[in-house]
Amino acid sequence: MKKIIRLLLVAYLLASANPSFSQSCYWVFLTDKAGSTFDPYSYFNAKAIERYQMNNADLFDISNYPLCQDYVNSVVALAAEEVGQSRWLNAIGITATPEQIQQIEQLSFVREVKLLAGEMQTAETEESVLTEVSNPSDISNITDQLLRMRGDLFVKNGIDGKGLRIAVFDGGFHAVNTHQAFKHLRDNGQIVATWDFTKKREDVYDRHTHGTMVLSCIAGKLGDKQLGLATGATFLLAKTEVDPEPFKEEIWWMQAVEWADKNGADIINSSLGYTKDRHYTWEMDGRSYVSKAANIAARKGMLVCNSAGNSGSDENWKVIGAPADADSIISVGGIMSSLKSYQHISFSSYGPTADGRMKPNVCNFGHAECADPHDDTLTRFAYGTSFSSPLTAGFVACAWQTMRDKTAMQMKEQIERSADLYPYFDYALGYGVPQASYFIDNIQPNSVETFKIKDIGPYVLICPLANKSGRERNLLSTDNAALDRIGREDYVMLKLEDHNGLIEQYLNLGIDNFSSSSCLAIPKKGIFGYTLVVNVNGNTQKYKLSQFDSLSLEDEEHVFEYHLIDADGYYLDNYRENGRRTLADNNVSKWGVNQKYFFELYLQYGMLWWIDNDPMQYSDALNFGTRFLLNFKKWYSLGIGLDLALDEIRYDKSVVNAWDHTLNINNNDFSNAYSKSLELGQINIELFQRIRLVSGGSFRKKGLHWDLGVYGGLMLNDYIIQFDENQNNGICNYQTTAYSGIDDVENLLLGVTTRLTWDFIGLYARYRLTPVKNNIPQLEFGIQFSL
Repeated sequence: MKKIIRLLLVAYLLASANPSFSQSCYWVFLTDKAGSTFDPYSYFNAKAIERYQMNNADLFDISNYPLCQDYVNSVVALAAEEVGQSRWLNAIGITATPEQIQQIEQLSFVREVKLLAGEMQTAETEESVLTEVSNPSDISNITDQLLRMRGDLFVKNGIDGKGLRIAVFDGGFHAVNTHQAFKHLRDNGQIVATWDFTKKREDVYDRHTHGTMVLSCIAGKLGDKQLGLATGATFLLAKTEVDPEPFKEEIWWMQAVEWADKNGADIINSSLGYTKDRHYTWEMDGRSYVSKAANIAARKGMLVCNSAGNSGSDENWKVIGAPADADSIISVGGIMSSLKSYQHISFSSYGPTADGRMKPNVCNFGHAECADPHDDTLTRFAYGTSFSSPLTAGFVACAWQTMRDKTAMQMKEQIERSADLYPYFDYALGYGVPQASYFIDNIQPNSVETFKIKDIGPYVLICPLANKSGRERNLLSTDNAALDRIGREDYVMLKLEDHNGLIEQYLNLGIDNFSSSSCLAIPKKGIFGYTLVVNVNGNTQKYKLSQFDSLSLEDEEHVFEYHLIDADGYYLDNYRENGRRTLADNNVSKWGVNQKYFFELYLQYGMLWWIDNDPMQYSDALNFGTRFLLNFKKWYSLGIGLDLALDEIRYDKSVVNAWDHTLNINNNDFSNAYSKSLELGQINIELFQRIRLVSGGSFRKKGLHWDLGVYGGLMLNDYIIQFDENQNNGICNYQTTAYSGIDDVENLLLGVTTRLTWDFIGLYARYRLTPVKNNIPQLEFGIQFSL
């Protein structure tokens, strides 16, 4: 029986070390939709049909047809679980083992199978942090976040998104069905459909609060205070995220887009992003399936607003995620919540895409006032591009209401053209913050010349014009009521573009009173080989070196610099640098938890145990070492480890008596000894694989991971450290070395190991397969700490 238990334990460890032991998530793509029929007038609701017609989209497009049910049944019969289907991709999302996938790939109607990742892989949604509480009665009804877009012009003209339908994808909408900030939506029947894709039910009003705050930034209204602009729009609420968040979420997101299409959405807000826990930065070129789905949505007349991401200050990522990298959507970056300055907020992710496309498209407040999910009389402030995106989505609904003849792609262009930096663009701010004055008063960005570029010897001078503030005109329009709140700090944006339009370097300056008595001097040698693009208070101009200057500066050191000077050439210091960045700053380290390589130190403390019998009184083990991992996928790594193990083994009297004839140290007889102890030193080399099950963690962010492998070791020494004699109740201490050679096969160890760790703490087990001398225990298990 004990041998059977031993074999079962070994079989379990070895089976666990095989990748087939775990299920993964896959898309199964089908060759065709054989036999499927489709009636768009019974499938789509009236609002969807209207949108298709307005956007000249094809209702009978093959992507709208259902999957062949016979194909689906055959695939699902071989899979572990069906996660969902996508008409647009003609694919089935499943979980399955590699063995099951091999069978599925043999089906004649399966075009290809794509691995998403291990089932419990996660992505972090754009993190929000609740901070100070405000009282709605303390400030006016137009919040700063709406005023920054000149949203007051929409409100005064009765533009509230009426006639537009907005789908919101998030992790849940706690208390939206009871909260006072959404009473107007409930009373007027403006929440027309809900669906929880994670549990396949209509109820989305669970404990998750993120979606509640997001929705309030689109359409929230608490008393007289307006938090979002689209209070007249109708809404579809979809839950596509869970905690922890598996790779299934990308399938749920895909399903939600098709559900929104079916139910007539014009706009989709997705305050979600899939980044380092699922992808690599070089994959952010629109290749992910959620990014492809976002582009398909645009072709069908829906405009997606998506958060750029919160990874701007993350040294292992920095750039936008998916689906923010999709070409045909509005990706929204974040700025500081100020009406007096223009500054990128530190965590907002940067563009461009991996294939060099301009992103983000626009920006908005990354520190927003939201409905408090737990108190419907208060508002709170929250950080994240999770909130810059819904602020923009609400704006888009109002803007589209003024231009209902525009298609989704035409409206995307209009939103970009309305932004206060247009046509200037950089990888932090995009085209800037969209402005309602463009749609209400037809005020065009860049319509007022605010500066001159002068060529003076070795310098290019940026000289402001007297009494010309494009920013002030753009923000205030014909109404000066908000002048005191908006403020007048001048800004200067600079960038260097190469001949392909890629931005090599960009700079944002805030200047107090940038007037005609001062100018910005830029040495020509710093712009050699580039086009200098300048935006001063909303006006954009370009400058390029003459051929003569280029030839004369070819051998100079090309360092981009600037100096703020007065009319006499003296340096001034009434400015601050709000951001300076080069394209190379987007490069990320190859070392890290989710990067190509990873290095960790660890300490293990455990117990030793025999499988055959239990002859010990108390035995323990201490191991410390290091591991190096090579990440092949975000969820799968191979590693090698080196450790030093120290084991102390104490044996009871029965084992001591059995050993009496073998233990004769210094001619002393220990036949009456009560216990004997061994200390063993070992050096082990381990080869293992790591499967990351769940991302996250509060310390090293390593998530929940499972290590499975084999190890080989050499017993460096085994010596008896103490024998306790019963005679006269005395204690005699002796020490001797019992091993001194590498040729003793019994001291060469081979075994299997497994570990289950959350972030930095976990459990481990080792099982020795080879016999060793002096009856060393086979099984070791305990706790592990890793850095």
